[in-house]
Amino acid sequence: MIINDKYGKVILVDDDPINNLVTKRLLQKINPSLEVVDFTNAIDALEHLKSSRIDLILLDINMPEMNGWQFLNELENSGNKTPVLMLSSSIDPHDHCKSINYKSVRGFLRKPLLN
Repeated sequence: MIINDKYGKVILVDDDPINNLVTKRLLQKINPSLEVVDFTNAIDALEHLKSSRIDLILLDINMPEMNGWQFLNELENSGNKTPVLMLSSSIDPHDHCKSINYKSVRGFLRKPLLN
């Protein structure tokens, strides 16, 4: 899996708390020392990034209030260079192609993550 022990702190941004719980447990099973902070609201995640050093962001696309694309626009406009992995259940190939246009996006993973 793409998440390995080079990451110390990851934030997970997904509006589904059950998916967050499952993903968090899987990530910590792979790397027990990994700190995973999850957010069900993208705006709260952006606020957290202002005061915390994060090694990686796992980002859902389809969320209320602020979707993944809006989050990426805000992140890149702020100058934050934290790498992002898109984490989505989307099967639309346009989403994968669109993600490539963002400098911070390093990959596109399908939900649910599997070990």
